[in-house]
Amino acid sequence: MAKIAKIERTMKKYLLLLTIIALIAGTITGYYMAPTIKQHKELLKYIIIILAISTLYPSMIKLRLGKIGRAIRDIKSLFAAFLLTLFIMPVLSMLVANYLPEPTIKLGYVAANIVPASSASVGYVLLAEGSIELATSLVFISILGSLFVGPLYLEYYGSLEMIKIPISKIAISMLIALITPLVLGQITRYYLIHRKQVDERKIGPHLSFITMTCMLILIFLLIMSKARIIVDKPNIAVTIVLGQAFIILAVLAILWIITKTLRIGYGEHAAIAYVSMTKNESAATIISAVALGGAATVAPAIIPAIQPVLCIIYLHILARIRRR
Repeated sequence: MAKIAKIERTMKKYLLLLTIIALIAGTITGYYMAPTIKQHKELLKYIIIILAISTLYPSMIKLRLGKIGRAIRDIKSLFAAFLLTLFIMPVLSMLVANYLPEPTIKLGYVAANIVPASSASVGYVLLAEGSIELATSLVFISILGSLFVGPLYLEYYGSLEMIKIPISKIAISMLIALITPLVLGQITRYYLIHRKQVDERKIGPHLSFITMTCMLILIFLLIMSKARIIVDKPNIAVTIVLGQAFIILAVLAILWIITKTLRIGYGEHAAIAYVSMTKNESAATIISAVALGGAATVAPAIIPAIQPVLCIIYLHILARIRRR
């Protein structure tokens, strides 16, 4: 157990570097093995879906549903989080997507920004000394919100790109991406924590290790499957990275205006910021693979290269604010 905890801490410390290595290795492997990958693309698709669910599953075990009451009572924070995650980010993503070259890549980029918050958001809030209860609550509420508005955004943007996407197919993909790991995770949590009385702190490192390992393999496979597109059109990767940086910075700027206007406290601000900034790209991968197909999985694979960088930078900014 101590060995896993040590590996987990090391992986967390070098997660950004490991992500970059996975991106580079996936690009090189995919470029030189393009014929083989094309031959087994259906098998690769199902492996990617299984890995994406495996990445989500541990985070759903850690999710504490009993804490949603705090967010329901905090109307100001709830309003800010809903505005940013369910309106501002999807709208901005549709604007940025217009600069991408292919309709399926555009749809994948929009999908990557309408999914709920990553479970990593709670970890960032912990490091920022923000409100953990509010962050946990908002993650769960963002899952429910995405289930309702996500299919509508994708259907709407698909119509703009002249791509007919049955809303039922999108809804099913979102149920697979969000509800399946949520239900399995909560059943596992009940069994381990309540029935077996396992100390949650002891299983935490194991769950984080599984999540990071699956995520890195997933990123490698996603980039590998679309390496030809990325190498032949490097502007796609650059646009996705710069576009995501623009969206996150815009969201933070709007949040600061809301924070000052509604007089939201530091702890609540940190929770809203990280729930808004971090998107669960594993969920986006499942939606893209099941409902959209083609090159739609490119954006969910590339976004993890910029998302944690900005999250860590913002941690340092919040640390300075906290010391004042």
